[in-house]
Amino acid sequence: MANPALAHVLAHALTAAAHGFRVIPLTRAKLPAVRSPHHHDPAPLPCRGECGRPGHGVHDASADPEAIRALFAAAPWATGYGIACGRAPYHLIGLDLDLKGGSPGRPRGTGGASATDVRAGTRKPGASGKDGTGGTDSTDDLAADGLAALARLAREHAFAILPTVTVLTPSGGRHLWLCGPPGLAVPNSAGRLAPGIDIRGLGGYLVGPGSYGSHGSYRLAPGSPAWAPAPAPAALLRLLTPPRPAPHRSYRPGPPSPGPHPAALEGLVRFVRASREGQRNVRLFWAACRAYETGAGPEVAPALIEAALDTGLAPREARATVASAARSAARHLRPPDAWA
Repeated sequence: MANPALAHVLAHALTAAAHGFRVIPLTRAKLPAVRSPHHHDPAPLPCRGECGRPGHGVHDASADPEAIRALFAAAPWATGYGIACGRAPYHLIGLDLDLKGGSPGRPRGTGGASATDVRAGTRKPGASGKDGTGGTDSTDDLAADGLAALARLAREHAFAILPTVTVLTPSGGRHLWLCGPPGLAVPNSAGRLAPGIDIRGLGGYLVGPGSYGSHGSYRLAPGSPAWAPAPAPAALLRLLTPPRPAPHRSYRPGPPSPGPHPAALEGLVRFVRASREGQRNVRLFWAACRAYETGAGPEVAPALIEAALDTGLAPREARATVASAARSAARHLRPPDAWA
């Protein structure tokens, strides 16, 4: 059966590309629609498109109209499109805000913090963040309300977010698009900045407006700029980027120091195994980064993956997270003049 959404979504994707954004087709489940060319390989090796075939997720993202049409032709079941983050010219950073009280297909209206509150770095007195009827805030309200949490961070760290592209999600949440500076790799995270706030950075993507998901459509918020993301405030960038690790010992003169103590490596495995749902990916990524920074990554990675599987993380997701950590560590361990 023909996909009636395909032409609509392709047109939106091409419009995004015409404004400089790199896109990929997505399924109704918001996953990359082009199947990996390595899915039949008995032991797939990490590949980000070096093989020359499509099917490498966000690494396929392109702003070239012909390349985009070819990707959608390879995935005629696509009902949405993703916009790659962290790539030139915008170096896009996405703030995925979960709003408590939102309902599929309809964003929450009154109550809680508004986009204006975030821009001003304030929160309305008496807004409950729950049902819009007033009252006082509670920890539970803020824990599930990403917009309220962002307003609180803006107040505490004295920053304001200018009017920017805002996409309403089927679940009632919002995606805020921000421009990052060149050369700064903002990592993806879930709930690390604050409960209810997920970050899409380099290697991640945002669902573009005009896409259809399993629970409804993604659309621009009323009054939102269409394709002009605002710059991310410097104070927010500092919260989004972890401190750069110290140079690896191999760059120090003299004989190399001994490797990490086995107890420290065992501690990383225990750290991953103690993860609760909602923390598993972040904790696995952090532990794997620490292991690779010490040079023990290849040795410890199988144990970290096994620990992640014990917490319920899917095998493919666990392996991808560790591989991402290895790439991140390798990049940070290069001398500064090689980071360009």
